[in-house]
Amino acid sequence: QTLYADRQASLKVSCAYKEDEGLYTVWVLSPLGPQEQSTYVFVRDAAAEKPGAPGSPLNVRCLDVNRDCLILTWTPPSDTRGSPITSYSIEREIREAYVVLGWEEPRPRGKAPLTYSLEKSVIGSGTWEAIRSETPVKSPKFALLDLEKGKSYVFRVRAINQYGMSDPSEPSEPITLKGKPATLPPPAQVQAFRDTQTSVSLTWDAVKGGPELLGYYIYSRPAGSSEWQTVNNKPIQDNKFTVPGLRTGKEYEFCVRSVSEAGVGESSAATDPIRVKQALATPSAPYDFALLSCGKNDMVIGWKAPKRCGGGKILGYFLDQHDSEELDWHPVNQQPIPTRVCKVSNLHEGHFYEFRARAANWAGVGELSAPSSLFECKEWTMPQPGPPYDVRAFEVRATSLLLKWEPPLYTGAGPVTGYRISFQEEGSEQWKPVTPDPVSGTHLRISDLQPGKSYVFQVQAMNSAGLGQPSMPTDPVLLEDKPAPEAPDSSEFQWSKDYKGPPDPQRVKVEEEVNKSKIILKDPGLEDLGTYSVVVTDADEDISASHTLTEEELDKLKKLSHLIRNPVIKLISGWNVDILEQGEVRLWLEVEKLSPAAELHLIFNEKEIFSSPNRKINFDREKGLVEVIIQNLTEDDKGSYTAQLQDGKAKNQITLALVDDDFDKLLRMADAKKRDWKRKQGGTLAEPGALTGVHVGFVLAGPYFEEPLQWKVTEDCEVTNTKKETQFQWFFQKKEMPNVLDAICTELSRIGALSATPLKIQGTEEGIRLFSKVKYCNMQYMKTTWFHKEKRLESGDRLRAGTTLDELWLHILDPKDSDKGKYTLEIAAGQETRQLSADLSGQAFDDAMAEHQRLKALAVIEKRDPSPEISWLKNDQPVTFLDRYHLEVKGMEVTITIERVNSEDSGRYGVFVKNKYGSETGHVTISVFKHGEEHKVLEKM
Repeated sequence: QTLYADRQASLKVSCAYKEDEGLYTVWVLSPLGPQEQSTYVFVRDAAAEKPGAPGSPLNVRCLDVNRDCLILTWTPPSDTRGSPITSYSIEREIREAYVVLGWEEPRPRGKAPLTYSLEKSVIGSGTWEAIRSETPVKSPKFALLDLEKGKSYVFRVRAINQYGMSDPSEPSEPITLKGKPATLPPPAQVQAFRDTQTSVSLTWDAVKGGPELLGYYIYSRPAGSSEWQTVNNKPIQDNKFTVPGLRTGKEYEFCVRSVSEAGVGESSAATDPIRVKQALATPSAPYDFALLSCGKNDMVIGWKAPKRCGGGKILGYFLDQHDSEELDWHPVNQQPIPTRVCKVSNLHEGHFYEFRARAANWAGVGELSAPSSLFECKEWTMPQPGPPYDVRAFEVRATSLLLKWEPPLYTGAGPVTGYRISFQEEGSEQWKPVTPDPVSGTHLRISDLQPGKSYVFQVQAMNSAGLGQPSMPTDPVLLEDKPAPEAPDSSEFQWSKDYKGPPDPQRVKVEEEVNKSKIILKDPGLEDLGTYSVVVTDADEDISASHTLTEEELDKLKKLSHLIRNPVIKLISGWNVDILEQGEVRLWLEVEKLSPAAELHLIFNEKEIFSSPNRKINFDREKGLVEVIIQNLTEDDKGSYTAQLQDGKAKNQITLALVDDDFDKLLRMADAKKRDWKRKQGGTLAEPGALTGVHVGFVLAGPYFEEPLQWKVTEDCEVTNTKKETQFQWFFQKKEMPNVLDAICTELSRIGALSATPLKIQGTEEGIRLFSKVKYCNMQYMKTTWFHKEKRLESGDRLRAGTTLDELWLHILDPKDSDKGKYTLEIAAGQETRQLSADLSGQAFDDAMAEHQRLKALAVIEKRDPSPEISWLKNDQPVTFLDRYHLEVKGMEVTITIERVNSEDSGRYGVFVKNKYGSETGHVTISVFKHGEEHKVLEKM
């Protein structure tokens, strides 16, 4: 049904079948002659009733229709759903093994009515058999059914009338019923060619199949896929076809299959993958010609590039000129001009000229442009500059863009001192300045524009004489975020540093892949900071981007680069020490999940150790768990434990030092736990004796306390002059009672946490300090955590957290505005947790910063004074820096180095520093001893 309405014509096909698939064309008569438009209409199979069932056959036809039989033909479907067709179902009985016999009537025929009797004979049998028929055969044609395949038959006929039966006719030619006919071979030389951005053209060699060939089915698939998709459902008669509806930029493969009455043949070889892109065409015309400079007998002409490059690189331009006083146009150049600026010489002063141009690419010379405006050949003498040119927008986004231009060729009375950039909004004719002041460079990033709007820009140069001529306005620029369009094969990536030209090849390396480009800094440093931009050439639309590399980002990237080159296995929990129920000691750490190939080397005192009866080592790679269980801790287990982990290229090394007081305390706690466990069992094992026939028995140990001795630390308890070495020891019947000191210190820490004063803010020479006073502080039993704006803080280059005997503090070095905000100190001691907060912002931040700046300035003044006097003491006696003792001063750092250390070097060392502002002393105790001689050395001290 054809419909016409409102200058539109439409064709409606109701109840469409696959036979309706094909190329539809509409013709329209117009004053310019007949016009036509065509489109290919595809008709797809409906969903199958059963999954996997094939598509429907088409072109069903009836042939040779008789009263008692007919012949049906059809075309096989294109989509078999992945499985070959095994048979067809017809809604009436069908016989495949049949023969249609035909003969001429007898001559003379006679006037009496005739019927016929048919006989058949299997070749080689020597006998004839009458063929039975339910009704008399009255016509000279008969369909013989139920013959056996593979056998050869001959047939003969007798005529019968009311007077009798004739002699038999001569036998027919032998007829053999063959099996199912073979399908046709696939077409050869299937080739794919680019057509448009959404279609690909195919051609192939025709199959020589004679009348059996019904056409071709085409199939497509994305490159890399194994599943073919049907393109057409009606066989194509031609040996070429354009496949529409493809995705731009995606790669596809195609194949073709022949169709005959025998079915659909095998697939042809797949084509090479082809990317869906616009085929190469000649470029469109250049436009917007401008006069850039003018002498007495010459002009410099510029123009804009074609809006459509034709899918290839613009090789150059051909320029024509026309004197308004002449009739003919004349070519300016015989060879293509590679740029969009051309100096035209040998002109007549005072004459008016117009220009036109063509662009050329590999496909040929493109469209001829419209003529330019008339330009007068009159030497420019004005003091102001000429127009800038090649004003273009790059990096167009929803609210910003980058405008670039070339400086004017004519500078006037003096050098160009700046540029004024103006813009017009969509629908307005008013030019408005983009910036209040002139711009010094030849590019400007323009921000805070309205998304979805179009803008036009122009640039004017200025010198001491004032503003010059405006540039040719840009094309309207639509502000929006959109994906980058497909670039032609000839496109190149052009990198720039700070929009001044290519980066220094000594400092960077450019690597390119298909549709990708990246720039690599060889040895990144401060000289590499700046803006890196890239533009894709020969594209019809803007494809450009930039990134500004800052010093802060460079530091992060350098750290990330180091981690990539030297990956580290992530540590979740460092070494932990647990005492198990029976007094065993468990050393364990946790890292991220490791692969089955991960390796562990456990080093104890510089020697690798393995599992033994007393020391069991477990390594759970799935959980990232390293575990050492020491059954009976002794002095032999004192020292350093190092877990060396490696998983591929990633490594990590974690060390635990079990020495000095830490080991002694652990040993006491493990022994106490073991004794307590034995006590709770109600007895002890007797030690084996020296008698013959050793007997090991179980001896009752008598009653024990249900509840341990109780104690309490009150808030008025004062702790004075305690050190790390301070020990509390309780005894019962002259036997040491373990674990009392830990409990007392835990309670003292809880009271200390409750005594913490509100956070105070203090400016220091190094930065800003936040602190709280406490009555008692022992970090072994008190855990502190600092937070900034709910984010947990860790000590680093600019943050230091620590404690003194009566203070908990956080030091912010070199404070910045980003350090403003709420700070929270969380104190945990035993089961007690307390939080203190302070707001480091507003006046509090300003006051602390002012004090920091004042103290910092005083420190600078002090540093200008002569170096302070420095003295080192050992056991309160001056150190003589000879032989093995050396002193080194680097800036604010003072170091003493002792070579070939021995036990005589043990002692209490102090450094005494003095200048005109005062003095200060620092001490450290060093113990040097051989393994097992620790107590002797300490006693000498």
